[in-house]
Amino acid sequence: MVQVNSTSSKRYRGFVLTHEGLQKLNNCIQQLEAKTRMRCSASAIARKVQLVESDGIHPITVRKILQCQTGVDFRSINHVFHALQLPLNEGDYAHADLYKLNKSKWTNVSSFNYSNLPDISNFYGRSEELGLLENKIILDRAKVVALFGMLGVGKTSTAIKLAHTLKHRFDFVIWKSLRQAPTLEEIIISILRKLSAKSKDNNKLPTSLGGLIDLLLEKLEKHRCLLILDGFETVTNNNLEESMAYSDFLQILLENKHQSTVIITSREKHSRIGILEHIGLHSIKLNSLQLNDVKQIFNQRGSYLGTKEDWCNLIKYYGGNPLALKIAANLINKYFLGNITQYLEDLQASKFILSDFQNLLIEEFKKLSVLEQSVMQKLASYSHEVSLSQLNQDLSDSKVKPYLLDILDSLNSRALIEHHKAYLKLQPFVAECVQNMN
Repeated sequence: MVQVNSTSSKRYRGFVLTHEGLQKLNNCIQQLEAKTRMRCSASAIARKVQLVESDGIHPITVRKILQCQTGVDFRSINHVFHALQLPLNEGDYAHADLYKLNKSKWTNVSSFNYSNLPDISNFYGRSEELGLLENKIILDRAKVVALFGMLGVGKTSTAIKLAHTLKHRFDFVIWKSLRQAPTLEEIIISILRKLSAKSKDNNKLPTSLGGLIDLLLEKLEKHRCLLILDGFETVTNNNLEESMAYSDFLQILLENKHQSTVIITSREKHSRIGILEHIGLHSIKLNSLQLNDVKQIFNQRGSYLGTKEDWCNLIKYYGGNPLALKIAANLINKYFLGNITQYLEDLQASKFILSDFQNLLIEEFKKLSVLEQSVMQKLASYSHEVSLSQLNQDLSDSKVKPYLLDILDSLNSRALIEHHKAYLKLQPFVAECVQNMN
């Protein structure tokens, strides 16, 4: 065991928390946040230290303690524990160099436990949504959160950004793509193998789906995990049996006791999601990016010229959709030398189509029923918002009218249309894509 004294403090480069110490500290922070309904950030902890210790510590030092990647002096660790009224035991900390050499002894949260997270180094914006998600998970201790929005709006990137931000609060962070429509059994087995990768019983898994779910619940109670199931619409659209299985799985997660959180991302708000909201599921819709965030995206691709009005019109045309704006940014840089004003003038005259985005939208369009496609095409013909009564009056297909409200509800759940008060519309660039599908 590392002995802490003045000599060792000078000789050694610093200390990190062990798994036990970090878990003790995180549990205390979570309890404090739940009690006060306020985020206990590194700055807030540093202020608490200042109240009880005359020399205090810097918030950066607190972050180092929480991240366990860089050694700090023993005094700082002791100050934090003292300020939070936690006993600091010998097993709560270890020498940083020894920890690096012997991770099996001090099994702190390591990069192994979140090594499968995709890179999102060029992520910008969504601070409001990220703050809301963080509050749902940290303060409300949400068990299941649904993040939905239309194609290209940034659901995956936002979920992964959140995971990178909060990873020090979890024992495991696991991201799983559902794009290939895996069965629920396949996904749970994959998650269990991640959670048991260092265990000798890794291959001894139950053979029934019920047994796998029971074992996963045990793991989610034992370890604080953040699981991301990305592309939930794939498994709810392709197969009714699997759709029900995944929906039932979310209900089981909501109704059983555990200390983990599951985030699902989806292009549509499935009908079962609405039902599960009544028993604790939280859902958040991603909408348009803000001006400053869009400018950051563009600045990564070159230099652009345009008035504030031009920027706002560009964002409005593309509905603040990050994917569409990234494609547009590349085209403006390549063919208009970054001149947004000129691009908008030519866009109004020529109605440029983003073919890459349109190809993706066509795949979405194919999943709609004939009646839903008919309503989308009608909405695309308007150059302005339209009231429900006007739309109903203008529809020529008598087969559509009896089901119009259900159709609009379905399209809205897929984030393909915008509904503001009593008016409906498509994003201008989506309308252009739909019109060019004919």
